[in-house]
This record gives sequence, C-alpha cells and structure tokens, in this order.
Amino acid sequence: MKTELCHFCLKTGVLCSRCEEKVKKGEVGPSYMKIAKLLLDLEPKGFGQLAETHLLNVAEVGDVLVLVFDRGDLVKLKPIKGRLARKLEEMLGKKIHIMEGNVDERTFIEQLFWPSTLLTINKIWLPDDSVETRVILKGRRPWADVDKLAEVARQLRGLTLRVEFAR
Repeated sequence: MKTELCHFCLKTGVLCSRCEEKVKKGEVGPSYMKIAKLLLDLEPKGFGQLAETHLLNVAEVGDVLVLVFDRGDLVKLKPIKGRLARKLEEMLGKKIHIMEGNVDERTFIEQLFWPSTLLTINKIWLPDDSVETRVILKGRRPWADVDKLAEVARQLRGLTLRVEFAR
C-alpha cells in the first residue's frame, strides 16, 4: 500500500525529516499515522487488495473515521471493503467510511453523505468574505451525524457546509 509517509516511519513510529515536515505542514491528519500503520499490518492478513491502493488522508471526528483512498482505488477494494470496514470498526470502536479522493466537490459531498441523495449544492458568499456551501439532501439519513460529517468536510477539503434536508 502506498502512503503519504514512509513505510519505515510508519512501522517504527519515528518520523524522518521529510515525513515530519508533512505532518507539520498539515498534509496528513493527526490520526493518519495510526490508521496507515494499522492498514499496513492488516495487508498480509487477508486484505491483500490494500497492496494496490494509496491512502491519501484520514479524518477523525468523535466516533466517525473517514479513510480517503486515491481515485480508482475503491474498485480495487470492492471485494474487501465491507470486511475491512467491519474489522476496523471492531478494532477502533468507531464508524468507518471509505471514500475516494482527488474527485470534484459534488462527488466528494455525495460520497460523504451517502446513502442520502444530493439534490443541489449552492455557494453562499457572506459579508465577511467567507464562503459557505449549502447542501440539500433528500431520502435516507446519512451514515453518520450530519454535524460530524460537516466537520469531516472542513478537515479534508476546507469546506464550510450548511446542510439541509428537502421535505
């Protein structure tokens, strides 16, 4: 499995100067190192498809953990995705969601709020020159708490979301 940090750094827990710089710059989140190490340990234990993937980022908010893999990696993970999520949930005691990175904003939001259906996305420009993204969903409730998912979007993409449900 490809990661943003060196395999040696992940296995030893001691960061080289290049990996330490990535952590300081915020290119990888605080829980990235722990999850990447866990996935590397699971790879030879029946999760061989992980070897063909690239873990881009990890976001953790309360009991919600989102793993972001490179574009196209979900197809490779399809045979083990459910089993991998259950194994991680069992080990960490958190709700796990696996999604694709390097996608456009609409696809990112659709994946994040799955199984809800995304009706529309609007940009709201506020007087203080900040921008909020208004998201309108319908159908089933998302897989986790909406406020936690909005915080995940802020961590991963820097999006400030205002989530509403259609009647």
